[in-house]
Amino acid sequence: MSLLEAPIDPPALTANTEWRPLRIYLAYRALLAVVLLSLIFISTIQELQTLEEQLYFVTTIAYLVISAFNFFTIKKTDREQRLRTHIFVIILIDILAITVLEYANGETSSNLSILLVIAVAGGSILVVGRVATLFAAIATFAVLYQSIYVAVTNSNFENNDFVEAGLMGVVFFITSLFAQNLSTRLRESEALAKQKTQEVAELEELNHHIIQRMRTGIIVVDGSDRIRLINEACWRMFGMPSMDNASLEQISPELCEQLNQWRQTDMGPRTPFKAASNGPQVMVNFTSLETDNRSDTLVFVDDNTRMTQQAQQLKLASLGGLTASIAHEIRNPLGAISHAAQLLIESPDLVKTDLRLAEIVQQHCVRMNKVIENVLQLSRRKPAMPERLNLINWCNEFLEDFNTTLSEPVDISFQYENKDIMFQVDPSQIHQVVSNLLLNGLRYSKKKTGKMQATIIAGMSLQTERPYLEIIDKGDGIPAEDQDKIFEPFYTTDNTGTGLGLYIAKELCESNQARLDLIPSTQGACFRVTFAHPHKNIAL
Repeated sequence: MSLLEAPIDPPALTANTEWRPLRIYLAYRALLAVVLLSLIFISTIQELQTLEEQLYFVTTIAYLVISAFNFFTIKKTDREQRLRTHIFVIILIDILAITVLEYANGETSSNLSILLVIAVAGGSILVVGRVATLFAAIATFAVLYQSIYVAVTNSNFENNDFVEAGLMGVVFFITSLFAQNLSTRLRESEALAKQKTQEVAELEELNHHIIQRMRTGIIVVDGSDRIRLINEACWRMFGMPSMDNASLEQISPELCEQLNQWRQTDMGPRTPFKAASNGPQVMVNFTSLETDNRSDTLVFVDDNTRMTQQAQQLKLASLGGLTASIAHEIRNPLGAISHAAQLLIESPDLVKTDLRLAEIVQQHCVRMNKVIENVLQLSRRKPAMPERLNLINWCNEFLEDFNTTLSEPVDISFQYENKDIMFQVDPSQIHQVVSNLLLNGLRYSKKKTGKMQATIIAGMSLQTERPYLEIIDKGDGIPAEDQDKIFEPFYTTDNTGTGLGLYIAKELCESNQARLDLIPSTQGACFRVTFAHPHKNIAL
C-alpha cells in the first residue's frame, strides 16, 4: 500500500489533539465564574440575607475555584483514559453548578438555562460516543428534577413549567447530536490533514534521501547564483567545498560561466570540464524552476567517465578495422625496408656517411614498428576483467616484480597510511599503466638527477571515497603549455618516444572506470590514478 492509500485512523481523543479546544472551554468556565461572581456585587443579592442568596454566593465561589484549578492542572493529564474521566467530571460539575445557581437565582427555565446548552455542546465536542449523549440526559434530568422540586416545594403543578423543561431536554439532545456530528467531522478533517502532512513530510524525506544518494550531481541556484541546494554526489565532485553562504562562482567558475551562457541563449554547446583539480570531468545540463516569487535553476552534473568509456569502446571498435589495414599495408613494407637497411649496415663496401644514413633508416623503422605494435595492442585489447584487491598488497607485489625487470638499481619509495584499502581493477591492465608511468618517471628523474628515483603514494580520497595511486618523479616536471596535450595520441617531447605511452595508459584507466590525471606538484611530475569505488560494479 502506498503512502497515499494509507487508511485514516478513526477519530480518537488524545491529550495532544484535544488540548486546544479543551483549553478554550476551560478558559470559558473561568471567565463564566468571574462574571457570575461579579453579578453578586452589582445585584440585589449582595447582602446575602436569604438562604438562596447564600447558596448562590457559595456555589459561585466554589465554581470559580474549581474552574481555576482545572485550568492550571489539566495540562498535566497526558493519558487518554484519564483525560476522558477529567472531562466527564468537568462537564458534570458544570451541569450541577449551573442547575444549583439557577435554583438559587429563583428561575426555572430562563437566564441560566442557556448555559446548560453550552455545557452540553462543549461536552459533546470534547468527547464522542455515548458519553456525549449522557451529558444531554443528565442536563435534561437536572432541569426536570428542578421543575419537580420547585413544584413540590411551592405546591404549584402548572403544566407550563414541565412543558418548558421538556422542551429544554429536547434542545439538549438536539444540541448534543449536532455537536457530536460537528466534532466527528472536525476530527476526521484534522486526522486527514495530519495524515496528509505526515505523507508530505515522508515524501519530502524520501525525496531528500533519493537526491542525496543519487550518483548524478544536483545543484539548485537562485537568480543571484546563490546555491540553495546541493546533493552529496555533486559536493564531492567539486572537491567538498565549504557551503557557508556559498555562490556558484566560488564553487566552480566554469559552471557559473556555462550557466550564464545558457541564460542568455538557452542553448549552446555544453563542453565537459573538470569539477576540481583532482576531480572527474563533468557535463552539465540546466532546467528552469520558475515560481511566483523567484526563478531558480536546476543544474544536473554528470560524471563524464561513463560516457567517455562508451566513446572509447566505439573508438576501439573503429580502430580494430583500421589496424588490420595498417598491419598489411605498412608493416610488411616496413619490414622489408628494415631488412634492407640492416643488409646495408653489414655491407663492408658502405662508406661511413652512407652507414650513418642506413642506421637512421634502421632506427626509424624500429620506431615505426613500435607505433604499430602499440596501435595493434589497443585494438586487440580485451575488455576489462575487474577484480577486488587490496591496493597495498598489490603495490608490494608489483614493485617486487618490477625491480626484477630492470637492468640497473632504482630508488622507489612506497608510502601509505592505511593497509586496508580495497580497489577494483583489471590486474594486468593496471600493471601496464603503472609500469608505463613508473618507467617514464624513472627516465626523467635520471635525466635531471643522474639517479632513477620515484615515489609511489597509495591512499583513499575523502572527497570521493575512491582509492588512488600517485606516481611522482624527480624530473623537471611538465611545462604548463604541454600539460593539456600530454594525453593526446602521438604527442611527445622526446625524440625517441612514440607519443602513445600516456595515451594508452589513460585509455586503459578509462576502460576500468578509473581516471588518470596530472596533479600539480612542487617537484617533478605527479600522475594520479583514481580508481572506481571499491563497491561499484565496473564490468561492461
